[in-house]
Amino acid sequence: MAVMAADALMPHKGTPTKLSVACTGADTFYKNALVFADTAGTAQVSVPDAGDYFLGICAEQVTTTAAGDLVDIYVDGLFAIAFETPAEADVGDVCVVDISDGGRTDNQTDAMTGADATLANNDILIGKILAIDAEETTRGWVQIQPGWIYSAALGWV
Repeated sequence: MAVMAADALMPHKGTPTKLSVACTGADTFYKNALVFADTAGTAQVSVPDAGDYFLGICAEQVTTTAAGDLVDIYVDGLFAIAFETPAEADVGDVCVVDISDGGRTDNQTDAMTGADATLANNDILIGKILAIDAEETTRGWVQIQPGWIYSAALGWV
């Protein structure tokens, strides 16, 4: 898929916690984009790179004009993510962004299961897959878990 160019549908359950975080610079953060922290800890929606980690889900569309502008993100909760090829067998697996995959973006459809990814150093955890949406089988219910990256030596850290 491509980097997001419009808001996306991503249903959620309950009331997720929303935080305002500083961004890296001028950019457009679309509603329900995957938001990553760069190595300095500031929010970005660009292609994640080694050392970056998942911060959360963008709460609303915002166009930032300078480094330090604030972006509202959800940092916890249960979200119906349209990751690559959801299936009942994925329940219990992790939802990840495989940064060695050249198609990685802020788009939820570029996320995949741990089983589908070739886990390697610096892959980014989105969360745990708890169920496949019974009404919309192209989505999996994922309990998001910001802040984790994969280490071949240590697992998720």
